[in-house]
Amino acid sequence: MFKKHLLSICKSKSYLLIALLFLGFSAMAQDFPVYDEFTVEMNVPRMGVVEIPIAIKEETAYISVTELFDIFSLKNEFDSEAGSVSGFIINPNQSYLIDTKNNILTYRSENYNFSASDYILTPTDLYIRSDLFGKIFGLYTNFNFRELNISFKSELQLPVFTRLRQNRLRGGISRQTVFEPDTVLPRKNSLLKGGMLDWGVISTQQTNGVTDNRVNLGIGAMILGGETNVLLNYSNRVPFTSRNQFYQWRYVNNDSKLFKQVTAGKIFTGATSSLFAPVVGVQFSNSPLLNRRSYGTYVLNDYTEANWTVELYVNNVLVNYTKADASGFFSFEVPLMYGNTSVALQFYGPYGEERREERIINIPYNFVPEKKLEYTLSAGVVEDRDNRKFSRFQMNYGLSRNVSLGAGVEYLSEVSSGEVMPFVQSSFKLAPNLLLTTSYNLGVKGEGLLSYRTVRGQQFDLNYVKYHEDQTAINYNYLEERKFSFSSPIRFRHFSAFTRFRVDQLVLPNTEFTTAQWLVSGVLFGISTNATTFAIFNDRLNKPTIYSSLSQTYRLPARFLFTPQVQYDLSDNALRNLNLEVERVIFRNGFLNLSYENNFIRNVYNFEIGLRYNLNFAQTSATARIGNRYSSFIQSARGSLRYDDNLGRLHASDRNAVGRGGISIIPFLDANGNGQKEENERLVSGLKLLANPGVVTRDKNDEVIRIDDLQSYVKTLIKLDATSLENIAWKIENPFVELEILPNQYRAIYVPVKVLGEVSGMVYLKENGNAKGQGRIRVHIFDAEGNLVRSILTETDGYFNYLGLAPGNYTAEVDSLQLENLGLKSNTARIPFTIQYEEYGAVVDSVEFTLTNQEE
Repeated sequence: MFKKHLLSICKSKSYLLIALLFLGFSAMAQDFPVYDEFTVEMNVPRMGVVEIPIAIKEETAYISVTELFDIFSLKNEFDSEAGSVSGFIINPNQSYLIDTKNNILTYRSENYNFSASDYILTPTDLYIRSDLFGKIFGLYTNFNFRELNISFKSELQLPVFTRLRQNRLRGGISRQTVFEPDTVLPRKNSLLKGGMLDWGVISTQQTNGVTDNRVNLGIGAMILGGETNVLLNYSNRVPFTSRNQFYQWRYVNNDSKLFKQVTAGKIFTGATSSLFAPVVGVQFSNSPLLNRRSYGTYVLNDYTEANWTVELYVNNVLVNYTKADASGFFSFEVPLMYGNTSVALQFYGPYGEERREERIINIPYNFVPEKKLEYTLSAGVVEDRDNRKFSRFQMNYGLSRNVSLGAGVEYLSEVSSGEVMPFVQSSFKLAPNLLLTTSYNLGVKGEGLLSYRTVRGQQFDLNYVKYHEDQTAINYNYLEERKFSFSSPIRFRHFSAFTRFRVDQLVLPNTEFTTAQWLVSGVLFGISTNATTFAIFNDRLNKPTIYSSLSQTYRLPARFLFTPQVQYDLSDNALRNLNLEVERVIFRNGFLNLSYENNFIRNVYNFEIGLRYNLNFAQTSATARIGNRYSSFIQSARGSLRYDDNLGRLHASDRNAVGRGGISIIPFLDANGNGQKEENERLVSGLKLLANPGVVTRDKNDEVIRIDDLQSYVKTLIKLDATSLENIAWKIENPFVELEILPNQYRAIYVPVKVLGEVSGMVYLKENGNAKGQGRIRVHIFDAEGNLVRSILTETDGYFNYLGLAPGNYTAEVDSLQLENLGLKSNTARIPFTIQYEEYGAVVDSVEFTLTNQEE
C-alpha cells in the first residue's frame, strides 16, 4: 500500500526513478517485507535538518528509538537479545524501559499500553510508532507522507539544546545582556527558620582488621537572624569529642558599616602560628562577604573524573569552561577579586551527570579598595591539650588602587619565643600584570611573593620565606622556603595543551630538600593524555629520585572508557606502579568500575571492583578491594533533606544542602488584584524561567518551581518568562525579581498572575440613513475613578479591541475633541461596562457607537 502511495506522490523524474528502483528491487525478492526502511530528513528547531532512519508499515511511520535519542543526546542502551531499549530522559530520575518481549513501556515509573503493533524490532534497531514519542516522552514527531520528512518540536530542555545554549553562552562570555530588576524582595531576618540536613554513612571492613563505621550528620538553620551550621561526626574507633565536631553561628549583613560579619563557635583565624586544633571563639569583621571588581587572575589546577567537562562560575557568572584530561586534571585562570574570591565549579559527565562544588580561595594579595579600611578581630581558645588562648587583629587600608598596606598583632599563649607577634604586610600592583606582596612577623618570619603574567598567558610565581632561627610559633624547623613555578598554555593548529613547571626547596639546619615537577596535559591524536615527571633531590643522598607517570583515556566500543596509568622510576630504570581501569555506565544511573593496581616497589597488587549508583535522594557506592596483603570492603551512602516551610514540603536530594540556600517560585492567579496569595487563589502551572542560577526542579503539577544549591548572601536576579503562561489573558507585571540568597532556607517568590479582560466593539458612521464602520476614530477607556486607562484607534472597518483590563467597572467614550474637529457627534456620550473576574479572562464585546454629522 505504501508503494502505491509513494508512486502517487512522485512528481519529479528523480523521485520517479527512486520509486521504480524501490519497487523493482522489492519485486525481485521472493517474500515481500511487512515494512519498508529508509532515511528521511527531520527539521529540528535550533539544529536545522538531520537525517534519521524510519520504517513504514501499512501507512504508519515508525522511528528508530536509538537514532532519535542519540540525536538529542538522550541516554539509551539497545539490547538485541532482550529486544529492549533502556535509559533516561535528561536526568536519571526520568528513566524508561521499552521491553518488546513482555510488551511493556515504562517511563517515570508509569506503565503505558504497548502492543506488537506499536513497534518494529530488527536485529540492529527498535522502531516505535512516531506518535508515541510525543504522547509518552514529549518528543513530538510529525511525519509528512507527501514531503517525506519529519517536523520535530518539544518543550523539554533536551541535553543537545542545553549544549547549544551553553556554547552560545560560552561564546558570549563577558557580552551577556544586563537585566535590571523591577522587583527587589527585602531581606527578612528570622528568629528561627530552616532548615537543611546532610547525612552520610560509610562502613569499612578489612581482613584481619577492625571494622570502621562512620556516621556524619549536618544540620543547618537560621537562629536569631544568623546562619547556624552544626556538623557531627561519629566513629566507633574514635571518641566522640568536641574537637572532632563543627558548630558555627554567623551573622552577615553586607550593607552594615560597623559589623558586616559576626561569627561565633568554630572560627577560621588565618593564623601565622601552627594550630593543629580548631579555635572556639568569636570573630568580628567589616569586610563584605561579596566579590568585588577584579584586579588580576589566579591559576586554579585540580582533579576530577577523567574526561568530564568543568564550568567555572565566579559570583554566579559563567566565566570559563574546560575538559579534564585522562587523569582528571584541569586548569583555569580565575579572575581575582578584592578579599576572598568565591569560586563555583560545575561538573558535567558524559550522560548528563552533574556535580557542583564550591570553594573559597584565600588570595595572598591583601588588596583593599582605595581609601577603604577593613579589619578582622578574632579571639578564642584552641581545643588542644593545653587549651591555649589565641587572638588576632588585622587591619588593611587601600592607599591607592595599586597599593594596600596592612598591620596587626597575633597572640598565642605558651609560645616560648614570644606570645605577642606583631606583623606588617603590603601588596603592590607594580604593573598591569606584575603583583608583589610582602609580610613580616616579628620574631617569626618574613615572606615575599612576586607574580608576573604575560599577555600570552604564561605565568611566573616566585615565593621566598625566611624563618627566624629561634621561633617556636611555627611547629617545624625550616630556615628558608624557596618556590618557583611557571605555567603556560601550548597552542598549535591541531594540538593544544597546558604545561606547568614547579620547584620547591626547603632549607633545614642540617640539610636541603628540593622537589621539582613538570606536567603536560592535552589531547594527543584524539587521546586525552597527562604526563608528569617528579624529581626529589637531597644533599644526603647519592643520587636524586626521578620518576614519571603517564595517564591516558581511550574510548572503546560499547561506551567503555579505558584508562591506563603507569609510573616509571628513571633513577633505577624500573617500573614503579601500574594501574589499569575500565569504567562504564550501567543500570541507567549506575557506574561500574574495574581496576588493577600493582606497586612493584612494595610488591603489592590489588584488584578492585566498585559500583556507584545515584538515586534521586542519595549517592550510594560499594567497593571490594582484594590484594595480596589484605582485602577491604567499603559501603557508603550520603544525601540530604531540605524543608521548605513556605509550602510545608520536605525534599530529599543526593547533594549536600547545609550552608546553601534555595528559592521557591510560586505563581498564583491573583483574583482580587492585591498581589497577595489568598487561600482561595489557585496556583498556575507552566511558568518558565528565562535564566536561573542553580538546579531547577518542579513539582508534579508543574506549578511550583524550586531552585536549589544557591550560593548564600549573593543577590540573585530571577528572570521569569512572562509569555510562557498558557492563557493570553494572564499577565505577570514584574518578571525580573532580585533577592538575596539566605543559607539553610528557601526564600519564596510569590508571582501574582493577573487575569485581564478584553473589551471590543464598533464605531459606525451614519450618513443618509446608511451606517458603515468608521476607521481612525479614537475611543477612550476610563476606570471607575475617571482615570484614562487606554486610548484605542479603530481599524478601517470601525472595529476596536483592547486586552489588558483588570476586573472592575469602566466607561468607554469617543474622543470629543476629535469629533468636534471632524464635525461629528456621537449618539451616546458614554457607555459603561464591567469586566467580571473569570479564570480565563472576561470579554465584553457589546460596546458600539454611532456617529452622525452635527448638521444632521
